[in-house]
Amino acid sequence: METAIGFSSWTSAQWLADREELTRQGSRHRQNAPYQRMQTRDGYLMVSAAGDAIWARCAKALGHPEWCEDRRFATNQARMQNRDALEDAMNAALTTKTTNDWVEVLEAAGVPCGPVYDYAQMFADPQVRHRGLVQYARDPDLGEVPHIRTPVRIGESVRVRFVAPSSPSTMPEIFDRLGVSEADITRRRGIGVL
Repeated sequence: METAIGFSSWTSAQWLADREELTRQGSRHRQNAPYQRMQTRDGYLMVSAAGDAIWARCAKALGHPEWCEDRRFATNQARMQNRDALEDAMNAALTTKTTNDWVEVLEAAGVPCGPVYDYAQMFADPQVRHRGLVQYARDPDLGEVPHIRTPVRIGESVRVRFVAPSSPSTMPEIFDRLGVSEADITRRRGIGVL
């Protein structure tokens, strides 16, 4: 919960200052356009063209430098006011190529961007694999069971070692690992906890 609230710093600060509920924007940024998820021919792409200099590089990379002269798109304020038209124009351009094609083009132009993954793509990403974000714990019945490693890397000793218990028959072993005495187990059974 604390992490989620921490990530909402901009919107939380606005609410704390004026107590007005904010309208949901989907993936849109509240103060910059374009700064959101956009559709490509084969998926989605996050485009972060905040500021007029980056916007100019973005428009040129998309093959439409004239957008910078269009009064609807010339400034961030104009782009925010004409967001629907901007999104329509950009989606028409972006759906002509794949996400990977556009990432290559936009990165070469110095426009912050990145692919929007589905889960299969996320877990196949070379950086996810390199960082070892998926760990496996051995289970006698299930074999190697995948788990997500905690994103905070403290060392190799902090890792998933066991699979969650699959039946009550494994409880004595778990209690033993935790150092729970037989008397405590009996007491807990007596009060209906177990």
